[in-house]
Amino acid sequence: MRPPEEDEEDDVKQLIPVPVRRQLRGWLNSAKNTPFAVDLLELRRWQIARKDVGVNAAPRNDPRRLVLLPSDPWSIHQSRGDEAMIEAAAGEMKRVYPDLEIYIVTATSAASADVRAMGFKPLEIWKQPFSYETVAQELSITRPDFGVILGADVLDGYYSPVDAARMLLVADLMAAFGAKVSVLGFSFNSRPAKALREVFRLLDPGVVLNLRDAISLQRFDDFARKRARLVADAAFMLTPRADTVAVKQIAAKIAQQREQGRKVFVFNIHPMLFKKPEPAKLERMIELAADAMVRLSRQHDASWLLLAHDYRPGIADDNCLRPLAARLQPALGEHVHHVEQVLSAGEIKAVVGLVDGVITGRMHLAIAALGQGTPVAAITYQDKFQGLFAHFGISEQLLLSPAQFLVGDSFEAFLLHFLGGYRAAGEQVRQMLPDVMDLSRANVAPLLEDGAPRIVPEVGGKVA
Repeated sequence: MRPPEEDEEDDVKQLIPVPVRRQLRGWLNSAKNTPFAVDLLELRRWQIARKDVGVNAAPRNDPRRLVLLPSDPWSIHQSRGDEAMIEAAAGEMKRVYPDLEIYIVTATSAASADVRAMGFKPLEIWKQPFSYETVAQELSITRPDFGVILGADVLDGYYSPVDAARMLLVADLMAAFGAKVSVLGFSFNSRPAKALREVFRLLDPGVVLNLRDAISLQRFDDFARKRARLVADAAFMLTPRADTVAVKQIAAKIAQQREQGRKVFVFNIHPMLFKKPEPAKLERMIELAADAMVRLSRQHDASWLLLAHDYRPGIADDNCLRPLAARLQPALGEHVHHVEQVLSAGEIKAVVGLVDGVITGRMHLAIAALGQGTPVAAITYQDKFQGLFAHFGISEQLLLSPAQFLVGDSFEAFLLHFLGGYRAAGEQVRQMLPDVMDLSRANVAPLLEDGAPRIVPEVGGKVA
């Protein structure tokens, strides 16, 4: 009789193809990353065990259910980008299924409380140590009809290949239980984690993969050779909330500046513009921004609204915007306003619809603005803004990297270029917006179609 450890080794070999084992060698041989191999092995065992659980289960008459896995199950509500995608996708699904029960996967009791406050039901199953057994047991009870994965900017492994793989494998598990599964439009950078290639390739064909821009789609196709669809970010579907007290107060501030003949621009920078903590670089960025904004404010009758889009401790936008406001206030007085209220994603979208333009380092703040027809210039990182701008045919001259920002007067020249061309950029955005909205709604279209999820046919190896 063979020892159990030999059976387990064979199971790992069966689960992880040779090319993947080679790429994962460093992970599998280190204590830090061994759980990744354990995850994969446990998943395969559960896939085998649940063959007759989901797909062959008898139809039920209770309300349809959706399980949504966010990109950050630890902090659901503090990232307004995740909030925007969750509410936009949920809203579109509820439009078709008004009685839909929506569950959101969480990792902590605080995240679960945020989910309840948003009007959804938490599934607190993304805990440490991570367990597919826990996930599979909960899915066998919940039995979702639909699965939604917030790919956002994490599925290329930029932040964590292990977390990215877990998200993809749970998507595979939901499909195995019979759910229609859509991975909402995600970015794919130019240097994805190689170990994820086979994870993507081995996904259940029922998992619909959506890339949120043409550049990401091309990179993904070159990387994984896995069929995928072009969409626009799901957050474009978010409905703005203009009727709240906070938004009305901000609108009044904007109106006061307009009465003085001034143009009003949102400005946003944040700590994540650098992958590693870089206090000296952030301080230099704040200094350069303040100097340029003071000079150009006087020359162009521009007023500034400093607006946060992420409130997560440690990486909160206000860690940069608060010291920037302190530098600007003595010189600009009432012509600069730091929004200190904590706004919802819908409120932020309403605010950016009131201004002349937005300069931001947060992609979902840019999406909120573009979705309102407001022109955007971006301080880009993780090379993910290029594809967003391509949806609208916006010039990449309105993109500036953090490294470029710190060189001489590059930021001032960049800002001057935007102030001189924002009107033309706005016209271009508004012209392209209807087509982009159609692409955004395509994120959930496979979930709403009858029968199996539809995959767009490939033409010449590319997505049609």
